[in-house]
Amino acid sequence: MTAAIHADDAVGVETPHWYIAIVGNRSEHRSSETLLASGYETFVASQREKHVWKNGRSKEVDRIVLPSLVFVHTTESERKKHVAFFPCIKRFLTDPSRRKEPGAPAPAAIVPDREMDALRMMLSQSESPVSIVENPIRVGDKVRVLFGRLKGLVGTVQRSGAGRSRLFVSLDILGCASVEIDRNQVETIH
Repeated sequence: MTAAIHADDAVGVETPHWYIAIVGNRSEHRSSETLLASGYETFVASQREKHVWKNGRSKEVDRIVLPSLVFVHTTESERKKHVAFFPCIKRFLTDPSRRKEPGAPAPAAIVPDREMDALRMMLSQSESPVSIVENPIRVGDKVRVLFGRLKGLVGTVQRSGAGRSRLFVSLDILGCASVEIDRNQVETIH
């Protein structure tokens, strides 16, 4: 019986990861398009919502959920050699917890694929606004969404007023993404 050989198993072949590029204020989409045009996969955390002005005029707008951030899917060596030198990128978010030795520079933060998938699902499928909370919630029930557009999503529920609940999905580097959800749509995971 032979084992399947994957590119990730080959010596010297790097696995691409999601990195968080910090870009200029209000330049998220333009920066993303620049990187896309050069062949890099990107993601801007935004959500379509209806905006109503005081004069009653309304319009569908693309609300940026994480201002000044663009997620870039690439290898570490490609990030260091090429992506970091794009004029639109100021720097990359770092993760001090991944430091190899005290005093050494913190390496670039990596967002796991499962967290990117959860964030993308929340932003594209939620019917209510998604927000990012800086400090992850450590209390509450761990739940799985049973039905609706967020079916299968796993997170933590924190109860809020008037019988409403908020579903929190941990994004280790950024905090938590949260969205309002009906408590009847989830089951507790033990």
